[in-house]
Amino acid sequence: MIRGSIPKQIFNLTNLTYLDLGNNFISGNIPSGIGRFRELERLYLYGNKLEGSIPSEIGQMQHLGLLNLSRNQLSGKIPDSLCSCQQLRYRFLQHNKLSGAIPVSLEGCQKLELLDLSYNKLGGRIPREVIASLKNLQFYLNLSWNSLQGSLPQEISKIVMAQAIDISGNRLTGVIPKSVGDCTALEHLNLSHNAFVGPIPESLSKLRNLQEMDLSFNNLSGQIPEVGLFPNRTVVTLFMGNPGLCGPKNYSLPPCPNLTQENHSLLKKIVLSVVGTIAFVVCCFILGMLLRHKLSRQLVLPSTFTFRRLDHPKFSYQDLVTATSGFDESNLLGLGNFGSVYKGVLRDGKVVAIKALNLQTEEADKSFNRECKLLGRIRHRNLIKVISAFSYPGLKGLVLQFATNGSLEKHLHPDRDDEGFCKLGLRECLSIVIDVAHGMEYLHHDCPLQIAHCDLKPSNVLLDADMTALVTDFGIARLITVTNSDSLSTTTFTLKGSIGYIAPEYGLGGSVSTKGDVYSYGILILEMVTRNRPSDDMFEGDMNLQKWARLAFPDRLVDIVDSELLKDVNENMEDNRCLLSFIHIGLLCTSESAGERPSIRDVANALESLKATFMGGAATSNLTSTISDLLHNANPTETLASNSQSSTF
Repeated sequence: MIRGSIPKQIFNLTNLTYLDLGNNFISGNIPSGIGRFRELERLYLYGNKLEGSIPSEIGQMQHLGLLNLSRNQLSGKIPDSLCSCQQLRYRFLQHNKLSGAIPVSLEGCQKLELLDLSYNKLGGRIPREVIASLKNLQFYLNLSWNSLQGSLPQEISKIVMAQAIDISGNRLTGVIPKSVGDCTALEHLNLSHNAFVGPIPESLSKLRNLQEMDLSFNNLSGQIPEVGLFPNRTVVTLFMGNPGLCGPKNYSLPPCPNLTQENHSLLKKIVLSVVGTIAFVVCCFILGMLLRHKLSRQLVLPSTFTFRRLDHPKFSYQDLVTATSGFDESNLLGLGNFGSVYKGVLRDGKVVAIKALNLQTEEADKSFNRECKLLGRIRHRNLIKVISAFSYPGLKGLVLQFATNGSLEKHLHPDRDDEGFCKLGLRECLSIVIDVAHGMEYLHHDCPLQIAHCDLKPSNVLLDADMTALVTDFGIARLITVTNSDSLSTTTFTLKGSIGYIAPEYGLGGSVSTKGDVYSYGILILEMVTRNRPSDDMFEGDMNLQKWARLAFPDRLVDIVDSELLKDVNENMEDNRCLLSFIHIGLLCTSESAGERPSIRDVANALESLKATFMGGAATSNLTSTISDLLHNANPTETLASNSQSSTF
């Protein structure tokens, strides 16, 4: 949990040989003084928030054998000076924002045993010189999910000892070189999501150690070789997304026609073509006669005639690239478990959000299919609207309604760089949670298919131009088969969601239910009131956000309520009562037992009454009865009321 920048004083430790600052919250640049670590052998700075360029001074560390700068926000080019680290064996630079070409100077790092440059913005061709120099690569080469172009160099054959090669998710063209078959130690080969053409080379059958090969989503054609590893079903082979491929049925591909079949097929096509042409001419003649007859009678179309409008317009790959300026970082709205969301401007000027999925994981594909099925069937003013879905080689995702004011997370926990965030008072908080409650009420009670969202949290609540809340991200939502009012008929469920928002019964193997969403909703209310995330450092051991709030309720709320929110209500006793009731509802929703939680419909009604009271449109007595109804409807065996002063409500 270390925060702040790297202090310059640390470079006074000139005899240091090992430094690990990985998986913290360190920000700022990597100081140029890092070159003073002349004796350093291993440097771990991965998993932080470092930005700026990689300092060239790293090249001064002559003893450096391992460099891990992955999972930061580093940008700019890979410095040529890195090749000066003659002892470098392991280089991890993945999941950054590095751009430019792969420097040819990397050919000087001839002792490299592992090179990972994946998930960056590298472009240009893969240098032949670099590939040819990786003779000592023993573990893996990963260049995936960049923007590399051109052909895969023949020199790939030099990497004879590598266990894995992953160059997926780029823009490589041409044929797969036969020389790949010389990489005899390979266990994993991934060339998917590129634009390779031509047949699969038979030389790949020589890869006797191969366990998995992914050639999906290219433009490969012809017959799958039926020698070597290809008939071996113990090897995982993926060929989907190559319409021109044919092969045995066990690959789920169309059969390859033999010569006789091809001749028969050609004759059949000629006959059908002639017959089709004659039929077309006859139809045109008949239609022309009918049209002439209608015109002669001066018939017109009825005034009510309209063309059928498509609810989900189609977008080409180029449309999406143009809308996002090539999925440029400046248009990035956020990152999720399964992909990234970009701001896009369509040709007609309409602003949308484009959710592009990370296709390297199976879960992302499942998430995409689930969202398409659910969002295509539901519509509510407090649920994000899906405009369209798209699926292309290397790109799959959704075009969604754009929320001008971003996520609720941004307003509750603004960063230093955040602009346009609103300070949410009690009035704004009530409006937002009521919108969310109505959206969830539709999913739980009014939708044709009962749905559990399973991942309700501030980052999945978006705010429109007028601060209307929209529930989004249905990637892990579940359809519920009802056997009673709130339970799921199936008993199997893999724990999903975000830490701190997951209902406790899910951790014990409980079934998905709408009451699980109610729990997450209660955490959201408590987070809005306290401005503390359930994952904050202050919650250690058995302590968590809801327990902390329960201990302070109702007499010590000043210890937990956000100071800005207190300023908003401190002048008025009625407002204080409303805030107290607001917290009470959040605590009821986060009851440990699912049976003690109210339904989201009852919560929505209670919050509407609370808002009317706060706005001066209802008496406090109405609010008191509403809270009592919540307690009664939840049928709790033990409630907060027993611990509250009788004069509270």
